[in-house]
Amino acid sequence: MSVEVNLTANEWDIMKIIWENQPCTLRTICDEANRDHDWTRHAVISFLKKMEAKGAVSVDDSESVKIYSALIAEDEAIRAELGNTLTRVFDNSPVKMVSYLAKTGSISDEQISQMIAILKDGEDKDGK
Repeated sequence: MSVEVNLTANEWDIMKIIWENQPCTLRTICDEANRDHDWTRHAVISFLKKMEAKGAVSVDDSESVKIYSALIAEDEAIRAELGNTLTRVFDNSPVKMVSYLAKTGSISDEQISQMIAILKDGEDKDGK
């Protein structure tokens, strides 16, 4: 199954909250979002409506409080987003992407060492 929802940066932030807390209420989403953002409740509702229209989230409004859940799996969304970025920006070349990150100083020597270990072992030890 291919995921194509084209989330904005703000929608990604909200999806991360939903993935971590689902099923969750609007209050939970607002509380978590406002740790990093100064969004009004209305702004969060607006993001959620757009995300629902894109097929990224579902809302259960059968109770007195709306409950939000993700309709897309986090790993599939990341895979699709990374694939889009690789294709659009780096000509579908992970080597070009990593080379760019290394040349621009966007990754530390420690992160480079972690990547090398991941590539050698075939798995991520700590996910960072």
